[in-house]
Amino acid sequence: MNGLSKKIIVPVIILFIVINMLLYFLRSFLQSIGIDVNFVAGANLLLFLISISGLLIQNRSVKSANTNAFIRGIYSSLIIKMFTVVAALLIYVAVLSHELNKAGIFLAMAFYIFYTSLEVFQLMKIVRKKTNE
Repeated sequence: MNGLSKKIIVPVIILFIVINMLLYFLRSFLQSIGIDVNFVAGANLLLFLISISGLLIQNRSVKSANTNAFIRGIYSSLIIKMFTVVAALLIYVAVLSHELNKAGIFLAMAFYIFYTSLEVFQLMKIVRKKTNE
């Protein structure tokens, strides 16, 4: 992994750690309002892993001189993220349909927005850096 890859992944790692710390310290409060903290922590881990993989795919595609490779990298990352999240949600609903934690799902959706925003911001930094070179 080169220096640029490490540089774009570090903010995602920091976000993952911050969310986990918040879940740990706010555990009793979140449980009191009906949020399954274990589900949300699992969703956070899943989002972290697919964000890292998406950033690595996008970073590799940005280095290509072919514009189509860049677009394919963006779409590949999007499709992987979308299908993984949908599959995980379907498995969760199928396994625990009688104990569905809607508040936890909405909190996980907020985390999805955080990770996606950070991923887009990091990708914009990569592209900006490439155009300035």
